Amino acid sequence: MKLVGVECWADMYFFGRMLNNKSLIRKESGDDAVIDGVNIRSKGSFSIGIVDVDKNKKIPKSFTKIHENENTQIFKHTTNCQFLILIGPRQFEHWINEYLKVKNSSVEHFGFSSFVDFMKSSKSLKPESDERFKNLIDFVIESFNNEQNHILKLKKQLEYIIEAKYNFDIAIFLEI
Repeated sequence: MKLVGVECWADMYFFGRMLNNKSLIRKESGDDAVIDGVNIRSKGSFSIGIVDVDKNKKIPKSFTKIHENENTQIFKHTTNCQFLILIGPRQFEHWINEYLKVKNSSVEHFGFSSFVDFMKSSKSLKPESDERFKNLIDFVIESFNNEQNHILKLKKQLEYIIEAKYNFDIAIFLEI
């Protein structure tokens, strides 16, 4: 039951770990495929798509923004239980890097020579085959529950959306 579409292998690995259920995540072939998967291919059934904020995304007009902060924008279809989530400030890697900054850490602490090296590695390899990437994600997964931050907030929001499905209540969601 793959309910959450993502753009790349790095996203698939991370969100599968974050939600503690890799079977919920499906890798699409880019952001347009994720958006189309939610908006068109799901045919009105429950679906979530997570994409980067890296360029001007064409969010379908049938979706309304229900949440926004400096790291996340969440849109919901006006009539169906379909959600599009944009993470940033630009790409997934920047989203993770924002968390590392909060923890006074950096990608270099995990063996990457630079942020550019981290970006290239996350785009070109299957994450589970790169020990540096796995160690970085392990650090994030093991520590983000310790204090309020953008990753913990999105985890709680996603868990609510997935649990509520067709019983989604915007008032409850906004309290998260």
